[in-house]
Amino acid sequence: MKLNQLFRIVNFQILRFLIAGVIASSINYLTFVLLYLKFRNILFSSYCGYLIGILISFLFAKFYVFRDRSSQPLIKSFSTFCLIYLFGGILMSFIILIINNQIHNYKVSWFFGAVIGSLNNYFGSKYLSFRK
Repeated sequence: MKLNQLFRIVNFQILRFLIAGVIASSINYLTFVLLYLKFRNILFSSYCGYLIGILISFLFAKFYVFRDRSSQPLIKSFSTFCLIYLFGGILMSFIILIINNQIHNYKVSWFFGAVIGSLNNYFGSKYLSFRK
């Protein structure tokens, strides 16, 4: 494969990941805010939002971002994906908690947690869950 072709594929994959991520993160964030406003529990809200987001993310990652057509059983790729995202969720929640304790702004805290979690999720999915 030519270097130019590889560069184009990677760029489109990152663009698809960003589009899927915006959709999944928007649903994650909406769930987070609604639950936070109702229960005022930042950890509970961040975990629940993340769980909803992970389901949306897996579907997008498998069929849209990485276009996975491997013979790997669905349960295996989903399990690996969940472990990657579980780690990302713990990392995201930890970042949210730390930043919120410093600046007392749950929205800004969520944003920074989402960025760190997203980096973990992209590279983990690309190299562990949907590797070719």
